[in-house]
Amino acid sequence: MRTASTARAALALVLALASASCSDRKAVQVLQREQLFTIGYGVLEDQLNLFNLPGGGPPLETRLAMRDGIFFISNGNAAKLLTLSSFGDLLAMVYNPERNPKPAILKEVTGASGLQGRSAKEYPFNAPGEIAVDSKRTVFVEERVPDERRSYDLASQASLEYVVLRFSRDGEYLDYLGQEGVGGTPFPFISGLYMTPADECVVVCITGEGWSVFWFDPSGDLVSTTTVRRDELPAAPDDPALIPSLEGIAAAPDGSGIVLKVDYYREIVDQETKTRAGVEFAMSLAWVLDRESGAYSEPLELPAFVSLAAAEAGEEPVPRSWDFAGTAAGALFLSATDEDGATYWAIFDMDARTLRRFALRIDPEELLYTAFSLSPEGILSAILGTRYEARVVWWRFDKVMGGLGR
Repeated sequence: MRTASTARAALALVLALASASCSDRKAVQVLQREQLFTIGYGVLEDQLNLFNLPGGGPPLETRLAMRDGIFFISNGNAAKLLTLSSFGDLLAMVYNPERNPKPAILKEVTGASGLQGRSAKEYPFNAPGEIAVDSKRTVFVEERVPDERRSYDLASQASLEYVVLRFSRDGEYLDYLGQEGVGGTPFPFISGLYMTPADECVVVCITGEGWSVFWFDPSGDLVSTTTVRRDELPAAPDDPALIPSLEGIAAAPDGSGIVLKVDYYREIVDQETKTRAGVEFAMSLAWVLDRESGAYSEPLELPAFVSLAAAEAGEEPVPRSWDFAGTAAGALFLSATDEDGATYWAIFDMDARTLRRFALRIDPEELLYTAFSLSPEGILSAILGTRYEARVVWWRFDKVMGGLGR
């Protein structure tokens, strides 16, 4: 059977790679990180609140986006949006005055004054979350609407609670996007917010029946929608009996559609009792769903992640799925944490169908809170939360992507 032979060949390959890496970890390239700046914890305008929400509730999201060396951070606990340079200089802030003190560093601006640069403006944020920035530095921020604006949609089996706010590069509130476009109905839970090369905003939502994806042009008009149902995920071409599970979804790097990373599992049957004993990982495929035709492209088979730590300990590594981290510059980005806590990322070139694996240094003390972001050219930025400060770093994947096809 072709599927079985393919699986055996893939397993033999990854075990061989693991064996080689066991004796020489240099087989995996170490990508140097650059420490850019740190941000202290607190309530001042140049500080973050990563962990504590007033009233003792669970922490809200803190997310970041980087564009042209400028960092945009949405801090849910503090209900504010920060703009910082790559040196950590605070350039601008939009904040909820009920949860933040008056700014001391920035000049507070009210109304459409036209003032640019180091300014602070008020906006009644509730729970800012996912964030994206277009080429004109228009900022798109997920926001949760007040209770009285929330509703339940029986068709999608989802609570409609979220919108996407738009701010100009100077922090001026412009409008908000809902399902129909500017001023539309709130979205279901937003799992991802992306920008295409054409500055289209892509909103990915989770519903009771699956996932809904909305595309908006730069003016905020709805371009198209796509629905991916849980019970209609594409089957593995060589073995339709495998069980599909959607592990991640993101906008395609060229803006043509969406990329679905689907993991496939095989049922384990107890030979003595002939009953189902569980499932085991079989393979991962990446599918591109074209937004115009609604058709899937030929799937891309993604190599499994193999533990170097297990191999070095003399154990037989068990191949498992990479986590889907996003797309950029014609590639899929994957991440995984090894059994010894080491962090690995991989780049899968969609044209050459080749994968390169990299080791990233992240200290255990920096894992109290993490938020990662990919820029269009492939720079991986991160907020790493320690007990005493948040560290903003990046890894220049863009400098190593030229040789993916070799």
